[in-house]
Amino acid sequence: MAAVQQQPIKTESNWRGFSLSGDNTVKTDFPEQIEGPSVWDGKTLEDQPEKWIYYLTEDDIKDIHQALQHFKKLNLPLLQISTETFPLTTFKDVIAKERKNLFDGLGFGLLRGFPILDYEREDQAIVFMGIGSYIGIRKPQNSKGHVLGHVKDLTYGSVTKSLYDAENPITRIYATKKAQPFHVDGADVVALLCLNEGYEGGLSSVISSHTVYNRLKELRPDIIELLKEPWLWDRKGEHGAGEPEYIPASPLTYFKERLFTFWGPHFFETVTRFPEVTVEEEKFEAMRYIQELCERECLNMKLKVGDIQLVQNYQILHARTAYTDKPDQARHLLRLWFIVNAQEVGWQMPFASGDYNYNYEYSGNYTVPLEAE
Repeated sequence: MAAVQQQPIKTESNWRGFSLSGDNTVKTDFPEQIEGPSVWDGKTLEDQPEKWIYYLTEDDIKDIHQALQHFKKLNLPLLQISTETFPLTTFKDVIAKERKNLFDGLGFGLLRGFPILDYEREDQAIVFMGIGSYIGIRKPQNSKGHVLGHVKDLTYGSVTKSLYDAENPITRIYATKKAQPFHVDGADVVALLCLNEGYEGGLSSVISSHTVYNRLKELRPDIIELLKEPWLWDRKGEHGAGEPEYIPASPLTYFKERLFTFWGPHFFETVTRFPEVTVEEEKFEAMRYIQELCERECLNMKLKVGDIQLVQNYQILHARTAYTDKPDQARHLLRLWFIVNAQEVGWQMPFASGDYNYNYEYSGNYTVPLEAE
């Protein structure tokens, strides 16, 4: 099925909201502890699913279905899905509550119970993008301009499609079946829709980076000091002509009384592929310590078919265990990245300009691929 295309909004070049020329560090005093609903214990919440899972009702499903039918009657390209063209009536209030929880509560949530397999792929995409339009503005996720992503194994030997070398340092890890360490995505919010759970593995995990901060303050304050410094991050070859192949940015930023976290081991580990780059061993040790801490204290969940997971990237780290596929059981998630209007959610972003439509480092057409590529 052909991808739908649309010219993107032109914005200043950046990488995941970071400046390409500055050190992306804010010098300020950090708090001794973070307090409030963003600090939570993963193992406690595992036993309290009612606090983070919303189960769709029959009325919710009917509302989503009528919005789908409305959009299809308009005969518009998929990139024109919006709150106006995908008009929800009552379910939009559910999404509004979930969005508030992303920025003023736990920082993550799960919508469960939509019968996604009752729909063909294009309708699945419309439903997902339509619901997502009430969260924020879709953002391209790679240098191909994909605004609808596919989390699926596409490496050599895959049971579905073999396109990439899993060992190549510029292969994005979402296109492999490898374990994905705790990290954040390059957007304000990431949403995942489960189409197939796969055969084995693929457990999803989340942890509050505010909880991690508090624990590091208690156990390893030296790591906190390291995280305030600029680290170098590999752009994986997805950069424009004349732009830097890697950039500096501090993993921790305290700005306007909010703690922001940027963390991506897969973008840090490979930066040493550049001959001029040397990374201190203490940073690799800190990375390993943080991963082990997160694995001990995170909330684990198994995504079921039809689940929509929502994660706010500034205060939640998420991860995935390695998985195994079979020809008829190949793990497949759809993914959306969102930029939110900071004024609407009451946040100010430390490195983004006043234009909250900041984009991926990409200047071609946006696309909505209905199959993984």
